[in-house]
Order: sequence, then C-alpha cells, then structure tokens
Amino acid sequence: MKHQIKPVQVVRALIQLLAFLTVPALFATVFSAIGGTVSSLLHGSFVLSERIDSIMLVVGVFAVTLIWGRVFCGFICSFGAMQDLLHAAGSLIPFKLHIPGKADKWLKKLKYVVLALIAVGVWGFSVGADTVWSPWTVFGMYASVSAWSSLQYFLTIGGVLLLLIIIGSLFIERFFCKYLCPLGAMFSAVSRFRFFPVKRQAVKCVNCRLCSAKCPMSVPISEYESVTSGECIRCLKCTEVCTKENIKADTLPAISGTLAVTAIAGLTYAGILTGMPKIPEQDTAAAEISQETASTGRFTDGTYTGTGNGFRGAATVTVQVENSVITDITVDSYADDSEFFSRAESGIIPQIIQTQSTDVVAVSGATFSSRGLIEAVKAALGEEIPVVTTQTTQQNHKQHTTAESTEATETVPQMTEPAEQAGIFADGVYTGTGSGLRGQTGVTVTVENGEITDITVNSYQDDAPYFSRAESGIISAIMQAQSVDVAAVSGATFSSNSIKEAVANALGISYTNPNSSAQQGHGGHGRRH
Repeated sequence: MKHQIKPVQVVRALIQLLAFLTVPALFATVFSAIGGTVSSLLHGSFVLSERIDSIMLVVGVFAVTLIWGRVFCGFICSFGAMQDLLHAAGSLIPFKLHIPGKADKWLKKLKYVVLALIAVGVWGFSVGADTVWSPWTVFGMYASVSAWSSLQYFLTIGGVLLLLIIIGSLFIERFFCKYLCPLGAMFSAVSRFRFFPVKRQAVKCVNCRLCSAKCPMSVPISEYESVTSGECIRCLKCTEVCTKENIKADTLPAISGTLAVTAIAGLTYAGILTGMPKIPEQDTAAAEISQETASTGRFTDGTYTGTGNGFRGAATVTVQVENSVITDITVDSYADDSEFFSRAESGIIPQIIQTQSTDVVAVSGATFSSRGLIEAVKAALGEEIPVVTTQTTQQNHKQHTTAESTEATETVPQMTEPAEQAGIFADGVYTGTGSGLRGQTGVTVTVENGEITDITVNSYQDDAPYFSRAESGIISAIMQAQSVDVAAVSGATFSSNSIKEAVANALGISYTNPNSSAQQGHGGHGRRH
C-alpha cells in the first residue's frame, strides 16, 4: 500500500515551521531561564523583579506540558524539528541501527544524568561556564546564514556535541530527545500527570503493534490503554497508522499545538518587554554619573563608532563623549535576534554610561549580544583609553547559561593610579581585608624591590568552590600586572573583588569594591608587620 502523508502530520510540520520562524531558540531560552533562576537561588542572588520574565516563560511552558503533555517537543522545539529532518534524510542510508528494547530503556535514563550533571556542575559550581559547551548554543548560531562564514564554533565542546547529535539523528529517530535532552527530562517528569493523554481502545485492538513500531520515542503504545509515559512527545504518528482507528487524542493536535506555540511566543515577548530594565534617556543617564567620575573623566570629546561581534553577526554603535564622559550610546545596527539583543541593549548601555566603563556585567540570557555591544563600545573608544573599573552588584554571580549565553566577557582595564605602576610600592609585608559575597577576606601582601612578589590568603568566608577559582586567577593576575585593576574571574566575581579590595587595602591604594553599596575608601588602612 502506498504510504500517504496524513493531514495531522502536515499540520504538525506547519506548526514546527511556525515555531522555527517565531521562536527558533525557544528550547535553549527555556532551559537558560530555568538554569538562571536555579543558579540565582543557589548563590543567594535571586531578585524577583530581575527573574520575573524567566519565571513567566517557564511557568507557561510547563503549564502547556501539564495540560497536553510534551507537545513542546513534538510540535514546537526547533531542535526536535532538526532531528526529524535528519532522520528523514537518514532513511536513504542503507545501513540501519536498531536499539534493543532493554538497551533503549536504560539509555533513556541518560538524560536524567545529563540534567543532574548540568544542575550540579554548571548551575551549582559554574563548571564550564566560560566555554561554549551547549550544542543548543551552537545550533542557534548556525541557524543564521551569516554565521556560516566561520566554522570556529564547531571546534568548541558544544560544536563537537552537535556534530555527534547530527550523526546519531541520521540513524536513530529523535536520538537527542530520547537519550540526552535535559529539558526533555524535565518535560518527561511533568507530562506523566497531563490532563489529556493519548488513549487506546484495548478491546478492539488486534495487537498488530504498528503503533509501537511507528513511535519515534520507542514508547510501547500497544501495552497501554492510556499513554501516560513521559517519553510520549504527542506527535500522534500512532493515531495515523492504526488501521482500526483505536488510538485517539482527546484534544485536536492542530489546535493544541497552534495555541501552545502562540501562547509561548507571546509569553517570551511579554517577558522581554516587562522584565528588561528601561533604557534611561540621555540626560537622565548623564545625571546619574557620579561627581567623582565626571571630574576625573579621561575620554576625549567627540563622536565615535565601533563594531563588535555578537551571536549572529556584527553590532555597530555610535558613542558620544562630552566633557570627557560618555553621555550617549546609540545602536546603529545589529544582526542578533531582537528578543536577545533588546535585553542586552537595555542592560549594557545604562551600565556603561552610569559607570563610565566597559568593564560591566553581561545580561543573563543574552551574553553574546552583551559581549558584542561591549566590544563595539570598546572599539569606538579605542584600546588605549583607560576605563573605570566599576560593576553593578547583584548580577555578578549570574554568568550561567542561555540560550544564548554561556560565556561572560571580562575586560582588563588600563592602570589608572600612579601608585599602581610597577616598581614603586614600598618594600614590606602588609595585611588587608576586603568584602566578598558572604563576608571578609584577609590577605598578606609581600613587596620586594618595589614590586608585589607574593599574595597569601589568610582567611575567607565565601563558598570554597567560587573562592578557589577567584584565588587561582586573581592573585596571579595582580602580580603580573602589578595592579588591582585586573578582570574578575567569571563566575566568581564577588570573591575576585574581595581579593582585589584586600590587596588594595593592604597596600594603601584606592579601590572601590563593586560588592558594597557603600563606596568606602581604602587608602592607608593596611597594617605593616
């Protein structure tokens, strides 16, 4: 009998296309929203007003899953659509790969292991937070034609994983969804309680098992009367192959799928509009620049343009400098997705204007766009222009993954204090303290022949995993630069700032710790032994 494409699969394909066009990186955005929220809770930096957009999105997606099951995976996820297309192409390959039932059952547990590793390693301890480790991120990059001008991201961990997933999908239907997807693990757990499962009329069944054979997720549908398995992605292929029409869906897939993608797309954009900070007007932003910063402005008056690389391509900005301070930054063009770039623009530009520095914190969930903006402003101002090392506060520990973002950009500033130039420190052994996330950090600094030769941490109160990362990076950076004006270690910014403040405190040089809302001077307070 000649195979005929059923109307339900045509509708499903159209919905997948609609989802790809409207919310192509939604799967990564949802997972990033979950990770960012969990991470902020674990690190004690959760602020409801900053996370409300992420919470709205996550609640909306899981509400859809609780009602209809994993319709997200079957109808909306662009990464799943890619796997469907790859498997269709793979059907032309003569070689077939069959996974035995018992092996399939155990392999499906791997996605829960992947989820646990990410939750503990990435969200909890920031392992790999500065690398492109997610195949979703690389997939999102190369969804743009312009990104194919360079294949560098295929050389990252995420790129290698994506290539392996592509190969696996050619031979195993929904390879990633079945065995490795951490978001799928979450959906699987929630969808077990869905209100409208697919049902099979066992009394009329002839036990041909065509439904089980057709299932892309290898669910043994012929063994159920009500398909409550969390593996079911509600693609409804089982309903189209049943010759007796014994398998029914309680809700129309076209309606549920269309409503789901529309609702989630709406939630995504609503979250962006309500959750992102407002961009101050030029006069307001300029007024918020402190008198101290304004009086020590070191930028040359003029209008400058610069370009930086974002997620999908270049971003170009125009920077206005008046009376030696940055008064306005205008985005001329960008290639990134508007929902991500809008977040970055709303967060990065006010930070740069208010702090008069490009050493600012990337916006969580839009790190690549943030990096592009920062690079563009730096390019406009010139590499030799010194900047003030000030950062915003409670965002410092939220450098974890996104959909778009898994990397944070740190800028090494120029030395700005004459006392910090190499070779002019007074010889001796000094102690000092600085404020971290959870308390004080104490250090001993040794100066010989006018240079810092040793920095020893005497005590600290921050969490050990973060402080260890900061200690190993910051101390060597300070000794090499002979200055506390060095970049904080990404993912351990609070601890990094506490060490820098402690060293400055010991040496009696000026340093403003971004960790503290109270701007305190530290000169002359170190104790010489």
